Amino acid sequence: MKLHQLFYAVLILLTLSNCAGSNIDNVLKQGDVVQENFKTTIPFTYVNGWMVLEVEIRDKAYNFILDTGSSNIVTTEFAEALNLKVLGAEDIEDVNDTKNSTEYATIDNVTIGNVDFKNTITGIADLNKITEISCTKIHGLLGSNLMRKAVWDFDFPNQTITIANDESKLDIPTETIDSKMYIGTAGIPSVTLKINGQKVLNNTIDFGNGGTNLLRGDYFVTQREEGLITNYVKGSQKAFGGFGRSEAKPFYHTMINELQIGNHKVNNLFTTVKSGSGNNLGLAFFKNYRVILNWNKKKFRMIEVTKAGNDTYNSYGFSTFYNENGVAINAVIETSSASKVLQQGDKILSINNTNYANITDEEYCSFYRDGYDNGKETLAITILRNDEELSFQLLKTKLL
Repeated sequence: MKLHQLFYAVLILLTLSNCAGSNIDNVLKQGDVVQENFKTTIPFTYVNGWMVLEVEIRDKAYNFILDTGSSNIVTTEFAEALNLKVLGAEDIEDVNDTKNSTEYATIDNVTIGNVDFKNTITGIADLNKITEISCTKIHGLLGSNLMRKAVWDFDFPNQTITIANDESKLDIPTETIDSKMYIGTAGIPSVTLKINGQKVLNNTIDFGNGGTNLLRGDYFVTQREEGLITNYVKGSQKAFGGFGRSEAKPFYHTMINELQIGNHKVNNLFTTVKSGSGNNLGLAFFKNYRVILNWNKKKFRMIEVTKAGNDTYNSYGFSTFYNENGVAINAVIETSSASKVLQQGDKILSINNTNYANITDEEYCSFYRDGYDNGKETLAITILRNDEELSFQLLKTKLL
C-alpha cells in the first residue's frame, strides 16, 4: 500500500445526520428499484484507494466512489449541472466530526448495470475544494441509502460487483463467515466484533475507507490500560474530510492481536486510532474476502479468498498534504526516522531528486496517485524551514 493511503485512510465520511426533531432518517429511506427481479454484474476500478464505478444518470455516464460508510453525495458542480431541486437542508458530518448545514435533493434515476434506482436522496457538498478528492475526478459518492434497496456481492480480486434483488440469484458457497448486520442512519451497515476477546459494537463496514481500519479512542485507552494492546506508535496530523482539514490532532497506529467477526478470527491486524473517528473496517481488510451485504435480511457474509492479518508496518514515518504553498509535511510518527529531523509544516522541495517546490494541481495529483515510496530502504528529502533549506536521508524501518 502506498504510504499516503495509510495516513489518508478515511478522506471523506459524509452522512446526513438524524438531528433532534429532524425527519432526515425517514427521508433517506426514500427510493426504490424499478425492476422487481434483477441481477447485474458491473466492473469497478481502484482510484487513489477508492472503489470507483460508472453509473448512468439521464442517459449519461458518470464516475462515483462507492462508499458504504456514507449517504449519497453529489458535488456542487454536478448538482448544478443536473439542476437538482433542493428539498431542504440538514447537518452533514465528515470524518473529523465537523458539521455543516447541507442541502439535499432527489435524483430521479440512477442506472447501475441494468438496474434502475429511482428517487433516492442525495446530499450536495463542495467535495472538490479538497485537492486530494478533486484528483479522483468523481461526480459524487454512491452511499448506503441507495445500496440498501438491493443485495450487493463484492468480488474484490476480480473487481466486480453483482447486484440482485435476492440472495438466491447468487452462487454462494455452503460455508460462509456470517454475522448480523446492523443498519444505522442512511442505511450505513455495521457489525459487532470481538477485539482481543472483548465485544465491540457498531463497527462500520466502510468501503469508502481505502486504507487502514479504525479503532475508537476510548476502546484503545481501555485495552491499553488492561494490557490487551501493547504494540503501538504515536503521531500527529491534520486530518481532512469533506469540510476541510482539522487542527493537528494525535493518532496512533497499533496492532490488534485478535479480531473476531462471526466465528472467524484474524491475528495481528494493522489499525489506526484517531480522535473523532468511530470503529471501522476498511478495504484493506475486506479485500481478502468476497463480501455480500443484504440489507433486507440484515445479514453480512464473507467468503475468505486470502488470509487477512499478520500485518507489519514499515515506514519512513511521515505523510504529506497540499496547499497553495506546495507540498508540506503533515503527519510525523514518533520513533521513526522522520521524527528525528522533520516537523509538521515543513515545505517539501524535493524527494529523491524530484522537484516539488513549485508544483501544479495536476502535478500534485500524479504525486498523490503514485506516492513517493520507491520501495528502497532510504529516501532523500529536502525541505524548507524558516527560509533555510535542509536535506536529510530517511530510513524505512519496521515500526510495528
